[in-house]
Amino acid sequence: MVDDPLSEPEELKGLISQLEDVSRLPPREALHYVLALSEAVLALYVLMRDSLPRSYGRIKFSRFVELKRKQVENMRSICLELFPDTSPSRAPTPPLKARVETVGDYARVLKKAIFLESLILRALRYLAEKTDEKLLFSDLAREVESNIDSLKTELKRVESAESKVHFSEFVKELVGDKDGRV
Repeated sequence: MVDDPLSEPEELKGLISQLEDVSRLPPREALHYVLALSEAVLALYVLMRDSLPRSYGRIKFSRFVELKRKQVENMRSICLELFPDTSPSRAPTPPLKARVETVGDYARVLKKAIFLESLILRALRYLAEKTDEKLLFSDLAREVESNIDSLKTELKRVESAESKVHFSEFVKELVGDKDGRV
């Protein structure tokens, strides 16, 4: 069974401290942080789309890629509109590694995506509180919440499939194969 989907994947723990630093940044830099994380999530979705079996990956993650791409473009536009004197700088984000060879790998990558989207959500809520653009950032936060809900639904589906496989293997081990061998 897969761990709690909101637990922090080990390679991403440093982003929590960066998020705490974001709450001390001016809104411009906080928005740049959100944009950088959104681009990292988009890259992760592209990786998933291209790593999974063609039919499933193309169908499932093509939708995630398009939604996130639109969100990133929207955030870029917002950055340019709210802060026309600067272009969004790239906040440092750790390189994302994702290898999908098993159901467990797939679940771990989904957890990374949920974690990153959760960081984006928290930063957007901060921006909604600290800027005059409360409605704008609240709308963006709702979009990210929708992403998280979709990812959680997919993770539950994967966990269920993984549980069924483990149970099936357990039953085979208990009863042996068709020839009666254990």
